[in-house]
Amino acid sequence: MKLRAVLTDLDGTLLEPDGSLCPEGAEAVRALRERGVRVLPVTSKTAAELRCLFDRLDLTGPAGFENGAGVVDREGGSVTSARAVPVDELRTIASRLRRETKAPLRTLEELSDPELGSLVGMAGDDLARVRQRQATLPLVVEERWDDALRAIAPPATLLVRGDRFLHLQGRHAKADVVAELLAAVPGEGVVVSCGDAPNDLELLRSADLAVIVPSAAGVHEALRGALPDALIAQAPYGRGWAKVMQQLLEEVGG
Repeated sequence: MKLRAVLTDLDGTLLEPDGSLCPEGAEAVRALRERGVRVLPVTSKTAAELRCLFDRLDLTGPAGFENGAGVVDREGGSVTSARAVPVDELRTIASRLRRETKAPLRTLEELSDPELGSLVGMAGDDLARVRQRQATLPLVVEERWDDALRAIAPPATLLVRGDRFLHLQGRHAKADVVAELLAAVPGEGVVVSCGDAPNDLELLRSADLAVIVPSAAGVHEALRGALPDALIAQAPYGRGWAKVMQQLLEEVGG
């Protein structure tokens, strides 16, 4: 059976730590497109970032933004989930979590441009698009505080670990947008999902074949333990992603 679509996280999975697409990744995206296989981003990135990345990565869309908070298309239209919590409310919640736990957390909005730029590898207009949050508020805080923060978080929210931040958000996940994204891809075939961090877990479980992409430090243990049958990329970031896609095109086809 042929490949139908690739649902993929971006940061740390298809993209390098500095947000770029390596040559191997660009070639794999091109090869998939030529074989009629749609690449559908499902990411913690904002809708504003994705509107720019459609052209930069030569993708047709649609894509899921802010950990399943909604879907954005290449024309710029977006739909937000009913489960999403507006960022104004998330700011208030973050302040309460910090006050009651005494956790030394900082929100993405509280970081200076140089601080945020060093974390996400961006500057200028790209950095401005990172800040255009609608329904998630990334937090900078050590992982040892996660349990204490989750224990007092409101029931309508989640705290989800990504590869750089702890994301404060509504009770939505990347997997929530999968059905809507696949509705844009006619036909049948194998659906592949790719990710690198705990906030990708439900996305990885939603597809026929899960691909875990390691970082430079290796495979995230939370994913390895939860998905023992997943395919593990043999190189980090976009190079690993590309090698798996090349393998699948050879074995399954488009």
